[in-house]
Amino acid sequence: MDTYALVEARNQLGQLVGRVRHGHEHILISEYGKPAAALIPIGELEELQRLRDEADIAEIRARRANPGGATLTHEEFMEQLEAEDRQVER
Repeated sequence: MDTYALVEARNQLGQLVGRVRHGHEHILISEYGKPAAALIPIGELEELQRLRDEADIAEIRARRANPGGATLTHEEFMEQLEAEDRQVER
């Protein structure tokens, strides 16, 4: 996987997007020497989103199967999932 500094990536964005789209490459973009973002083919992003949705659905089913668990609104549940995702990302 190639890594580009943000400034360099900005100057070559069209070329990098072409490499990702046509060559199915992954491009890492760094900011201040640390990974900040990635360019990936759209199909891979869609697959990641599908997998995340499946995991969220499984979590909902598991929580529903536990009748002693706390009842949450949809908004509270989504906030809790997002907080858990942020913890995993750290």
